[in-house]
Amino acid sequence: MRILIFNWRDIKNPRAGGSELFFHEISKQLVKRGHKVTWIVGGWKNCKEEEFIDGIKIKRVGGELSLYSLAPLAYFKIKSDIDVIIDVDNGLPFFTPLFALNKKRFYHVHHVHKEIWKKEAEGKGIKEKLIALIGYSIERFIVPLVYSNEKVITISKSSADEIKYLKIGKRISGIVSPGIQRSLKEKKWAKSKRPTILFLNRIKRYKGIQIFLDAIKILEKQKIKPEVWVCGGGDDLEKMKEYSKEQALEGVTFFGRISEEKKIELMDKAWIFVNPSFKEGWGIVNIEANDCGVPVVGSNVGGIKDSVVDGKTGLLFNYGDSKDLAEKLKVLLENKSLREKFGNEARKWSKQFTWEKSADKFLEIIETK
Repeated sequence: MRILIFNWRDIKNPRAGGSELFFHEISKQLVKRGHKVTWIVGGWKNCKEEEFIDGIKIKRVGGELSLYSLAPLAYFKIKSDIDVIIDVDNGLPFFTPLFALNKKRFYHVHHVHKEIWKKEAEGKGIKEKLIALIGYSIERFIVPLVYSNEKVITISKSSADEIKYLKIGKRISGIVSPGIQRSLKEKKWAKSKRPTILFLNRIKRYKGIQIFLDAIKILEKQKIKPEVWVCGGGDDLEKMKEYSKEQALEGVTFFGRISEEKKIELMDKAWIFVNPSFKEGWGIVNIEANDCGVPVVGSNVGGIKDSVVDGKTGLLFNYGDSKDLAEKLKVLLENKSLREKFGNEARKWSKQFTWEKSADKFLEIIETK
């Protein structure tokens, strides 16, 4: 099968995230099974216009915004060599129903953005607020019209429920949960002797990093002083570094972007993983932490409540409530037996999530739906 994926970024993009990881791993599995996979994505300064990565053909056109106007032209050059199209929406879709006619198409949504547009524009300039308004309007009013007859794939029940609520697409063709990469798990690091909490995500407003830092401030006032590791890059990284200094937080270290091996090392060493995000499609990092035997304290929102089993693999807190988050963190920091129990259950839970299984499900959908 010849599969074309429209996505805004590829795995080598300096700003690549969970969506890129998801489709890269799925594509790798499809290539291993003899399928031909091509991506049309946006580029960045000094990037290659075309290359193969893990057997996947990557075609880069324009930047992250101009891509959407140039993608149809790139498609027309190769359309005779394509059987199936995957239109990936990361806030803005490619509107393939308008130009990729007479092709088998699937519309893929990690999560519905809705209030994320507003949250990301808070405290920013006119330009950012205008972009947020346009993005929200497209998702809320135009996408349901253009994609009314499309087959939809998503990654969690929460995302599927929101898609149905907004009446996007003809039907949900399937839910494909992400897998995780276990190639580095042969090496293990001992747990940190000091109480340690790990945050690993993009440093953006909607990811909830400030809520987490406020919770740490509450713990420190109670004389509970865990070591805090903050990993990831993003628009608000420098702002959050400054905020941490302003709050005089004692044990917070910002690592920035880290390697895959460093990620596994920190997960192995951490006592607790925290995910205070406003919304996720699923939360691959939660399952990666689980695979290291680390329980997750996450916000009780779409995606996270799908990947965290409350009271079994971790604890959920009310999003935005730093006091509730601090209380949940305190419970696990001070109760070793409960923390270890959750960690053991978390490791068991993680075993069902493999990229092989995810690819099996994905392939079944695009072949039979």
